[in-house]
Amino acid sequence: MSLDILSEEQARALLLHLGRLSPDSPGAAALPRLVADHAVMRAVADGTSVGIAVLDTELRYRYVNGALAAMNGAPAGDHLGKGLADVIPGINVEHTEAALRSVLETGRPVVHLVEGITTPDGSGLARFWHNAFHRLENDSGSPLGVVGLVLEITEDRRIREALALASTRLTLFDEAATRIGTTLDVRQTCQELTELLVPRLADLAVVDVLDFEHHHSPIHPHQALQLRRLALSAVPGLAGASHRIGAPGSPVVPRPGSDLTRCLDEQRPVVSDLLGADGAGLHGLPPERIALHRELGLHSACHVPLTARHDVIGVVSLVRTTGSPPFTAQEADLAGELALRAANSIDNAQRYSHERRSAVLLQRALLSDPTVPGPGVECARRYLPAGAAAEIGGDWYDSLALPDGSTLLTVGDVMGHGLDAAATMAEYRSVIRTLALQGLPPEAILDAAERTVQALGQERVATCLTVAYSPATRTAALATAGHLPPLLIPPDGPPRLIDLPVGPPLGAGPRPHRSRTLRLRPGSVLLLYTDGLVERRDEDIDQGLAALAALDFAPAGPLESVLDTAVALLVGARVGDDVSLLAVRTA
Repeated sequence: MSLDILSEEQARALLLHLGRLSPDSPGAAALPRLVADHAVMRAVADGTSVGIAVLDTELRYRYVNGALAAMNGAPAGDHLGKGLADVIPGINVEHTEAALRSVLETGRPVVHLVEGITTPDGSGLARFWHNAFHRLENDSGSPLGVVGLVLEITEDRRIREALALASTRLTLFDEAATRIGTTLDVRQTCQELTELLVPRLADLAVVDVLDFEHHHSPIHPHQALQLRRLALSAVPGLAGASHRIGAPGSPVVPRPGSDLTRCLDEQRPVVSDLLGADGAGLHGLPPERIALHRELGLHSACHVPLTARHDVIGVVSLVRTTGSPPFTAQEADLAGELALRAANSIDNAQRYSHERRSAVLLQRALLSDPTVPGPGVECARRYLPAGAAAEIGGDWYDSLALPDGSTLLTVGDVMGHGLDAAATMAEYRSVIRTLALQGLPPEAILDAAERTVQALGQERVATCLTVAYSPATRTAALATAGHLPPLLIPPDGPPRLIDLPVGPPLGAGPRPHRSRTLRLRPGSVLLLYTDGLVERRDEDIDQGLAALAALDFAPAGPLESVLDTAVALLVGARVGDDVSLLAVRTA
């Protein structure tokens, strides 16, 4: 390396700025001799690991030391006369040149961070340098150029980023354990995941889920898949564009060969450069969709699979906009781990919803059988499933016209929840119907039903209330198997609960049941119901029964209004069970 490019005046200024000599030091007078001694200059400039460069007023290299040449990956001689963009185009050239011009114009030193990629580093990862720039002047104070001292801080920067990522990882995992899966609602669980990711890891996050029935089917590379978007979260700047991006509830059809399809096929995170020169991340999108990405500044995407019990159930897509850095491999792995943890909660919620939906459909199908009461009787029915946090139960109601002209009325409740309870309810309902058609009175129906249950080995206990109303005699015979008492609403006067002889629930063992006979005036309403109407976890059931009897019913109005009034009892209550209602009015 030669220092012939430096004049004696420049070399003197360089030595002063490097702090090797001060103007007042005894050796200052010997500067011309030192400048001529190239060995001394090499000891000053090349004996340090700090990169040193001198640029002229046109920001062209006039001198670099060995340390900086090694950093830049080019011999010192290849720098001379060239600008930054000619030697190290992979750094943030525009920002760096702006800092250098500021030093030339103002004379104030500048500390500047340079980042980018240089030739000797084949990893393709960004490197970082801490630069200190100050102006090089002649004796009259006119600028000769800029001196730059360059210290690489890549390793320290990567260590800090790794520590920050580790801290973020621990924080996110801790929050994920408490924030995701708080309910068995699929949409809410997915929303909890996106709200955890934004803005910690992404500016926009969506969750797209396969239909439950497709979870156990293998995904083929050319299979046309359709997902459903269940959740979306975005930073404030993107929140207003959610309907243009694809709001929750909208279908999502991955394009063949797209990064999202690759993520599903290969079951691994896939990072996309949406606005890269090759445009691979936008391949196949219609022009208006590409324009939307560019308008919103969506430049980097990360797709991670949702995998539960070795089945792919969906995908989480994270996107970053202008001002946020591209996703790194470490961040993609972190998003993948969070998705893996959330996938089990989402899968559990989907399985629960699927079973509950199946049970509701089964129960409603059974309860929707066309049943026509006998003459002289008007019936209204209602079934209210519990909220999303509770499973379907085994509640049922029934009205059946009997051959003798009377009508059998039944309300029952199988203990437990789920498909098994709904199926058991169908068995009890069928048994009681069959026995009623044999002409048995209510108490005999319950006794015979108990014997049948024992013979069938049915393990689930059920409560049941049966009423046989005869329009000829205007009498109702009532018998209960551990069920709550019916409410009698006379055409005039206050409602009252009917006190019935205590009888054991069905499935509790063979003990006799007894009945009570009432005479009902025309226009009387009998309300049969299951315990979900009056039972609360935080109060005695007698309070619920008293509240029911205290309601202001209108027995002469539409019979549905009686059910509406009864259902009003549930407003604001924490209901944990299904409710079946059967209202009967005598003619």
